[in-house]
Amino acid sequence: MSDERTTTAPDPNAGGSASAGRPENGETLPEPCEITTRHAITLEGREWRYDATIGTLNIDTAKARPAASVFFAAFAAVGEDGKPDAARPVTFIFNGGPGSSSTFLLLGSIAPRRIDVVDTAAVPAAPYTLADNPMTMLPSTDLVFIDAPGTGFSTILDKAKAELWSVDGDVKGFSAFIRAWLTRYRRWNSPKYVLGESYGTTRGAALAYRLQQDGVALNGLVLISNILDYAHCFDTDDQFYIGYFPTFATVARYHGRAGAQVTLEEHARRARAFANGPLRQALAAGDSLDEATKRAVAERFAELTGLDADYVADSDLRVLDTRFRKQLLRADDRIVGRYDGRASGYDMDRVRDDESFVVDDAYLDPAYSSLVNAYLRDELGWARTPERKGYADFDWESTEPGKSWMWWHRLPSGAKASEGGVIPFPSVVADLAAAIVHQPTLKVLIGNGWYDLCTPFFQTEYDIDHLGLPRPLRGNVAFTYYPAGHMLYSARESLAKFSADLTRFYACDAADLPAMNERPEPPAPILAL
Repeated sequence: MSDERTTTAPDPNAGGSASAGRPENGETLPEPCEITTRHAITLEGREWRYDATIGTLNIDTAKARPAASVFFAAFAAVGEDGKPDAARPVTFIFNGGPGSSSTFLLLGSIAPRRIDVVDTAAVPAAPYTLADNPMTMLPSTDLVFIDAPGTGFSTILDKAKAELWSVDGDVKGFSAFIRAWLTRYRRWNSPKYVLGESYGTTRGAALAYRLQQDGVALNGLVLISNILDYAHCFDTDDQFYIGYFPTFATVARYHGRAGAQVTLEEHARRARAFANGPLRQALAAGDSLDEATKRAVAERFAELTGLDADYVADSDLRVLDTRFRKQLLRADDRIVGRYDGRASGYDMDRVRDDESFVVDDAYLDPAYSSLVNAYLRDELGWARTPERKGYADFDWESTEPGKSWMWWHRLPSGAKASEGGVIPFPSVVADLAAAIVHQPTLKVLIGNGWYDLCTPFFQTEYDIDHLGLPRPLRGNVAFTYYPAGHMLYSARESLAKFSADLTRFYACDAADLPAMNERPEPPAPILAL
């Protein structure tokens, strides 16, 4: 707990904002503020003292000055003199959505305090427990968790939503915040890292490149539960089904429906080989696929995933992830979770394609939402009246800028694009490649859960295989895998591995990164010429 508390109002111009929350049109933002409390945690017999600072900084856009008040929760180790050390690394951390606050990463991952709840079963109602986190990354880096504009305790002006609630505007906004924070806390010369989850990997990959354009070079980038190319999110694309298949197989093995005689890694290897070989070829054939081959592929599909071969054949070998979650445990009258395929629960309509609700999200969200308010308000001292928003209030049915999320993305200069540099969905593979090529010392850690049915690991492997990097730079990216789902830190075993992997990552250089890579060697060449 805290033994000291200070409250100050930061310089409103520290981040480049011209008007400290008083724009000309009458809309207002809350005044920037910060609250700092002193804490201590004992890790492996050593006491670490740290400052927890919660507060807001204003950011601008091209059309709104200021545009948003961005909330952050920062944790900085202090030395014997009671001051943070500017030579230590600092890591900027955010969830995704888009439109999600930082609640899950702040409360469940590598901060000094962590929620204590089960991660694959129904969680009882309050009270919940918050405890010191032995897997915190505080020994390696200071930590800054960021609520995106319009989420958490961050607020946004209506006139700024059209800019900030978009792929590229969001990236510019996060770059503006990071630069404002570096100025306010005099950390411009600190080693800098970014850690993003889910849509936060989309943001993180593009942000690494954007920051370079804005004068900030990252030392490292951590992307967990990845979605880097939205082109493969549509069920009209063969790669959609191919990317999901190995996760179908790992989830089936977890529930005892397939792969009982082999290790998880071996079952995943066989599933990868099938997905990238017979399944890919069968889907590519379309209606020209003969019935005998279709049946053979359906049988192998069923063997690896525990589904019924007739069901697979009747699905034209194209089993949607929503249907897989309904079908796998149908005999037990249960469905599996989207974010974590280890979780299972009940449904309200057995014959409907989609589940009535996402069981794993329903289990965890109330606990995280309740406890984050208790932590930030009762322990760290946040006292402002607006209620914390877990998610931004987008109107997903709208296509009007400022009401929903605008998905267009401008590719980096020089990226291959036959129709110009603007595409109607985010594909940040080129951004990540450009960031690495522009800064060959940049190291990238890719983390995925084996049981994530939201952002499947095999799709991430496909996307990274299409970075198009020069061969000497391909070792700058390393894969790690975890016995968990989308929130790969929610399971203690998985978080312990993640923390250990991050400790190695911070300590190594890009040249040393291949030693961390856990991705198996690809199978024999698929082309025989």
